[in-house]
This record gives sequence, C-alpha cells and structure tokens, in this order.
Amino acid sequence: MASGIILAGGASTRMSGDKAFMEVAGRRVIDIQLEVLKGLFEEILIVTNTERLERASDYEGEGIRVVAEPVIGKGPLGGILSGLLLSASDENFVLACDMPFIKREAVTFVVERLAGYQAAVPRTAKGLEPLHSAYHRSCIPVIQRQIEQGNLKVTGFFHQVNVIEIPWEEFKRFDETGRLLMNINSSEDMRRAALAKKHPT
Repeated sequence: MASGIILAGGASTRMSGDKAFMEVAGRRVIDIQLEVLKGLFEEILIVTNTERLERASDYEGEGIRVVAEPVIGKGPLGGILSGLLLSASDENFVLACDMPFIKREAVTFVVERLAGYQAAVPRTAKGLEPLHSAYHRSCIPVIQRQIEQGNLKVTGFFHQVNVIEIPWEEFKRFDETGRLLMNINSSEDMRRAALAKKHPT
C-alpha cells in the first residue's frame, strides 16, 4: 500500500504567517488535506523543518507520522527526497501543504496511474504539477545525484526516470471548477480560496 506525504517544510516568503498552518475560510489547509488523505494510505507523513516540528507534532498518531526533513535547505525537491527517504512504502503520493481543494478521487487516480512508472504527474495548461504527484522510491538516487550537482529544479530529474504525464482533461471529472490543483502563495490567493470555499460552485 502507498504512503501519503505532505510537504510542510518550505518558507513562507510571499505571505505573512506560517504557510504550513495557514487557514482558509476558518480551517487549516493541512486539516483539510488530512481529512481527504486519511484512509487512502498505510501511513501519512508530514515532512517539516525542525522549527515547525514541535507545533506539527500535534498531528502525530492514527497513522500519521510527523518527521523532520533530513534534506535541509534544498527547496521542494529536497522535500520530495526527504519524504521518499523516510517513507516505508515504494509508492508515495506527494502533496504541497498549500493546496486546499484536493479531492480524494483525484489523489487515488494519480496513485493508480503510477503503476509501471516511477512518477505520475498531472499536466495543466500552466505546466507540470510535481507537488500533487506520485513517486516510486526508485527515484531516490536520481534525485540525490541532481541535488549533489546543485540543480534544485523539481522536474529536473524527470528525463532520467519513467514518467507518465496525466493531462488536465482527465482531471476535469473530479473538479469542473479548475481549482483542484490551486495552491496558495500570496494573501490574494488566500482571499480567492476563502471565497471559493464559501461559494464552491
């Protein structure tokens, strides 16, 4: 069975407050995500930095592990590598902590598409979405080599592994609004997300 990995170690550079514990319409995004992910995975890992570890430890238990990232200061790519290194599963769904509109059916769909591949990654009109994707642990040495070479581009290792891209058209059935893969990077994003939560259609 696969594991779910929430990346909550990144810096809040473009918004006030702590991004890992941000709220949308009165609820923490990470609470929304855990509600969606619970029951889908053998375990869920919340991968965070040492500064947030004590605060995040409140989520420990009932199939959830809160862990400090062993790969420090290497951005989202380091977060992916940290999650894969700490996971007990070969197949892993990796999610950024700033996506409040994820859907249970869409997560399951991505993980199912990983079969026979090393990475299953959605593609929208804006490009690939590597932080709502599934990865096999066999990606570990490839990512390690890339980081050692000083390249922190999240998709930089994709040409070295067997990747299946999932077109947005296949996601439309899960969310016709197009918000499914929305992430929050600014106060304006948070305002729009809160409005969407209050008026979901």
